Amino acid sequence: MRIKNIILFLIIMLLPLSTSFAQIIYNQPPSNNFKIYYNTWSLENSLTDTRDDISQKTTSLSGFIPLRDNFEARYYIITASNNLELNNTESRLSGLGDLRVQLSHSFYKDRLLISTGLNLPTGAQELDTCQEIRVIEFLSRDYLSLPLRRYGEGLGFNLLTGGAAQIGPLKCGITAAYRYTGTYEPYINYGDYNPGNTFSLGANTNFTLNTINYTAGLAYLISGTDQLDDNKVYKQAPQFITLLSATYLEQSYRATLGARMIMRGRNARYSITDGIIESQLKKYGDEYNIFFQLDYTTGADWSFTPHVAMRHISSSEEAMYKSSIYNFGMDISRKFSDHLILNVGGIYHRGSTDLEDITISGLQITTSLTFTY
Repeated sequence: MRIKNIILFLIIMLLPLSTSFAQIIYNQPPSNNFKIYYNTWSLENSLTDTRDDISQKTTSLSGFIPLRDNFEARYYIITASNNLELNNTESRLSGLGDLRVQLSHSFYKDRLLISTGLNLPTGAQELDTCQEIRVIEFLSRDYLSLPLRRYGEGLGFNLLTGGAAQIGPLKCGITAAYRYTGTYEPYINYGDYNPGNTFSLGANTNFTLNTINYTAGLAYLISGTDQLDDNKVYKQAPQFITLLSATYLEQSYRATLGARMIMRGRNARYSITDGIIESQLKKYGDEYNIFFQLDYTTGADWSFTPHVAMRHISSSEEAMYKSSIYNFGMDISRKFSDHLILNVGGIYHRGSTDLEDITISGLQITTSLTFTY
């Protein structure tokens, strides 16, 4: 397991889409990570003098298992409870998310990576259409940042392959990924819902000049058509993602400045009676994110990571106004031994939406323990 600093730009097909970096690392020991999140968001409307609040308490467990040289397994499961106060009405939703397992193997001196994953439907399904659906609809708001935004899906799998090469000073990677999600019943008496399968292509390159490492990446994702009881109902918009970053490297610290852009197309909604397209509108606007992070290490035991970010989301064509969110955070890590690491962190969010008539504020607090063997 010797990628030798060549990072493959892997696209993990989650909803909403997230990009991840992964690599098989030589001699990495098996580990488990237990993490607790607390998130709270408030929306204050200056025109109506009202306030809506949502809080989410989340616990996750993840792990890494080296099966043999160049072959590894990872797992992840999460559970969350939500409390929503919307229009003077309280709604709750609690439950388990799906269990995800991923197997990865590298070949040809770590120049080729093949990975396959399984989504086991352990998460909450058949939610009620009174309280719980209100929570799910609120969690889907694009300006919120939460660990869990949707619960159980159907039995699914993903396939991913990636290659890496050194071209002069450039370290390059390219990936292709496919995700299949099976049929499930999201709400009581809703019917059998079959999300469209997704396919993505990704590429990145990075190189180091003096003490600065530069990275550029891009990805393109397309989705199939969602079906309800074998009838077309919805098709998610394609997405194009770009990422640029520069990292200044020193012995005790590194500073990273970067920008990410997500360009989204139009979604399609179908008539359930005849399958004809009823509308083609942009559900979520384009997104622009600028971030700065400083990693500072004192010896081998303590590390401090302050970070700031600005996230701007353009207006959509489905009644979502543009929004701007500013994030200010700090993570502190303490290594107690070669087998135990404690991390605590916090992020404060502040911004506005709805023509700045709604003020958004949020707070995230995290605590995690990592055990290695």
